Amino acid sequence: MKKQNNYDGSIIYNELQKDIKKQKTMIFVSGFSFFIVLMVIIPMAFWLFFGLLARADLPFFDHGLASMASNTKMFLLPYNILLIFYFLVMYYKDKKLHLENEEHFKKSVRYFFLALGVAILPFLFTNHLLLTITYFVFFILTIYHLSFTYYDTELQKAYNIHSHLYRSEDLGWMSSMGIIDNPFSVRDDINRAKGFVQVSTLGFDLILLFINMIVKSIVFSYGIRYKNYIQESARLFDFILEEDLEIEYSKFSVPSKVILESLGYVSFRDGKIVLYEHGETISKLAINKEQK
Repeated sequence: MKKQNNYDGSIIYNELQKDIKKQKTMIFVSGFSFFIVLMVIIPMAFWLFFGLLARADLPFFDHGLASMASNTKMFLLPYNILLIFYFLVMYYKDKKLHLENEEHFKKSVRYFFLALGVAILPFLFTNHLLLTITYFVFFILTIYHLSFTYYDTELQKAYNIHSHLYRSEDLGWMSSMGIIDNPFSVRDDINRAKGFVQVSTLGFDLILLFINMIVKSIVFSYGIRYKNYIQESARLFDFILEEDLEIEYSKFSVPSKVILESLGYVSFRDGKIVLYEHGETISKLAINKEQK
């Protein structure tokens, strides 16, 4: 039995062309704007990360130790101690959550061991600047994925991540220099470690978000130059509306999907397809006359 076609592909294609003509300039300008903002966010992200790192003053790590090791071949060792402490704090915060976000935890462990490996390379290589840059790339990636392992929460719940509210003394002693370690308590060390893992990667999240938007803008601008990608987008949207389960959506090209996402037709996220309001409007226009 021939499958009934409920939507007119030619109407979808025509509407797609109209939307491309209306929105292509705005999407290009948005992509350029994201690039400008990204140039501001990148230094701010590193400032936030290393600014919070400068506040690290834990039982087995302080800046005096880092200073003493700075002129030796073990100048990266204090930061390894810091990473180990972060892992222990987050693990004992919740002993099961790393199993739920296992992919991020595995990446965090992988980058952690790479950081440990780089820390012993000064005994083999003398370029300390290159080793330091390489080390902190792995250091940042370790904390970033550790953050996603334990703080992968919905935005509306992010304000209440911790099980209790902090008091000022929970984060250390206050002075004109800011938060400093309380030598008679470990609680402030643990809470500052949690806070660092939670907050320090915020800037890098924004960097990835804006890079994703910029890349999509570039792919969109490239895709609309070729008629075959526009036709493929219309065909893909038709299949989605028809709920054709026999079609493998993964076989469609990236530009065809980006065109639909950029124009606000659908979203492809985590293997799920979400129909946007504008996509629903187009679907009503494309219903075959026999179905109306």
